[in-house]
Amino acid sequence: MALALKASTMRKVAWRFLPLLGFCYCINVLDRFNVSIAALTMNKALGLSATTYGLGAGAFFWSYVLFQMPANAALSRVGARRWITLIAAAWGLCSAGTALATGVVTFVIARFLLGMAEAGFFPGIAYFMTCWFPSRWRGRAMGVFFAIGASAGIVVGPISANLLRLDGWFGIAGWQWVFLVEGLPTLALAAMCPFVLRDSPSDAAWLTATERGWLEAKLQTERDAAIGRHLPTARAIISPQLVILTAIQLLTGFGVYGKGFFLPLILKTFGFTNVAVGYLTSVPALAGIAGMILFSQSSDRTGERVWHLVVPLLIGGFGLLLAGAAIGTGAPLAIAAFALAAFGISGSLPVFWNLPTAFLGVSAAAGGIAFINSVGNISGYAAPQLVGLLHDVSGSYRMPMFVMGMMVIVAGVLVPMATRLRPVPTAIAQEA
Repeated sequence: MALALKASTMRKVAWRFLPLLGFCYCINVLDRFNVSIAALTMNKALGLSATTYGLGAGAFFWSYVLFQMPANAALSRVGARRWITLIAAAWGLCSAGTALATGVVTFVIARFLLGMAEAGFFPGIAYFMTCWFPSRWRGRAMGVFFAIGASAGIVVGPISANLLRLDGWFGIAGWQWVFLVEGLPTLALAAMCPFVLRDSPSDAAWLTATERGWLEAKLQTERDAAIGRHLPTARAIISPQLVILTAIQLLTGFGVYGKGFFLPLILKTFGFTNVAVGYLTSVPALAGIAGMILFSQSSDRTGERVWHLVVPLLIGGFGLLLAGAAIGTGAPLAIAAFALAAFGISGSLPVFWNLPTAFLGVSAAAGGIAFINSVGNISGYAAPQLVGLLHDVSGSYRMPMFVMGMMVIVAGVLVPMATRLRPVPTAIAQEA
């Protein structure tokens, strides 16, 4: 009876939240990375070099990093439901507004505003998960959330590439259509959030009293048992373990964004058409989703976190090294290498977030998660800027991919070091 109660409760919670939150993340990623497809024609129209494109693409993360901590502070005051609603509406408008860019300066400003609008979304979701999913179910929930979001990688290429073909309709360039059309669905999602989201299980009228009572008790027990339950946010973010976890997130981000913002431009060097490039970017995205599901489910099933993070990071780093070696030799090998890189790097993401949420207690969770995510996302600016500079210096994307791959490998090497500094309850306790 107890097992049936737990299963039914978590099934209801998952079906209530994960489809909407996952689709929000999908559109979030779409609006962040559609610039990589738009760049196929936008760069020439706006007079952008690889370096200035990297500057503009990365400008998103100036504000994304700067405003994450204030955004999460606002989350704790107004509640997840209202805050996520406001964030979704704001980033939809800002994404569509990128179509108004006329040169380097306005492109940078548009990306900066988009980063400001999106700043509180992911750390808010990570915190929201701790309020609804006990540790035994959280890894799988994050895996599903990431996998739905990663589906943006499947659709962003084909949809954006076909929108480029609307070039000239009503006097609007194809790259402008990309931003206009893909910014609008976010507004519809924002309208749904107040009706679906709730801030805590006590507000869940769709759970029975027994289900609600078990879930609240389980979450409270885990909060009380958390290692950092009495650790203030200011001390949590300077603890040695959290510093290394932040470094891991930062280095992993170089692989995510170095690949994400330049994959279409790299594939274009093999002579593919814009539409073909759009469809080919779906291959690594599919591999990434497979990695997320495989590693998150395996990690939850075994209760092991550390090696479920180390292994995909090493696979992802090797994939980028192989991709660098394949550039200029053959498209099939390059696509396979990028798929391997996506499988590993994406597979590490949902597993990673189990470590800081296990380490931090309720008092420090929101601020600590926001700190890791904000500092880690400095790579969102640094990676495209570094890739652009290395490309302009070397004349190829080979060196940039080698550098990105080595950073991801270093991230994998750091994981065991972080967990040795202070015990982390990585194993999921067996239910009584």
